[in-house]
Amino acid sequence: MITVESWGIAGSVLGGGHAGRAWLGQSRGGALDRAALALANRLVGNAEDGAGVETSGGLVLALHQAAMVAITGALADVVVSGGPAVGWGSPVVLPAGSRLRIGRLLDGARCYVAVRGGVHGAGDELIVGPDPAVPAATEGAPRRPLQTTLRVWPGPRRDWFTASAWSTLLSTPFTVTATSRVGVRLAGAPLVPLRHQQLPSEGLLEGAVQVPPDGHPILMLADHPTTGGYPVIAVIDDADVGHAAQAPLGSTLRFAAAR
Repeated sequence: MITVESWGIAGSVLGGGHAGRAWLGQSRGGALDRAALALANRLVGNAEDGAGVETSGGLVLALHQAAMVAITGALADVVVSGGPAVGWGSPVVLPAGSRLRIGRLLDGARCYVAVRGGVHGAGDELIVGPDPAVPAATEGAPRRPLQTTLRVWPGPRRDWFTASAWSTLLSTPFTVTATSRVGVRLAGAPLVPLRHQQLPSEGLLEGAVQVPPDGHPILMLADHPTTGGYPVIAVIDDADVGHAAQAPLGSTLRFAAAR
């Protein structure tokens, strides 16, 4: 049993989500940075899509039983009382009675905590699942720097924009002004449309780059609506969507044509 003493900022228990349900009106959901959750799970011997805890800082967990944990995603101030230190990307066994705190994020926007056996439950009490009977990692994982250039493919409404809008998207920096589970808002040189009529709502997918009337793009993440009325100029390569989710407020993103 693990008690969540504080969920902090946007803390929740999430797995890999459920792909393929857009036709039912349901987005994928799950971890915004799937690769980070998968890595944390591999380190402790869980299945890659097993449930862990996603947080943007301020999470406090109190362990009532010994448990192996691993932390990935954003770098953060991590404090353990009553147990050994937990570094990024290294599985560590914490004793019963210890407390794990994920403090301020230092690099990135989302941090992931995996517990060997996985976690589930309701409210503030999490139950640790059965041992997966798979060896945990014996070495820590290296951490790659945050990727700030995202590869994009032409979107279904690229023809709704001037030729210079596509060039602007690929040649100028954009600043992250807001981030949530739904999407990331950017500010930069406006992407000028050719057409100004209302677009009927059409299907959306994770990674879609929507452009509202002000010309500043919105990047769709795991909890995106399944339909939308803003034209989609581009779609982020699936392998880079997690990097968009890790872009903190005030950071700079660029785009490059996928090949």
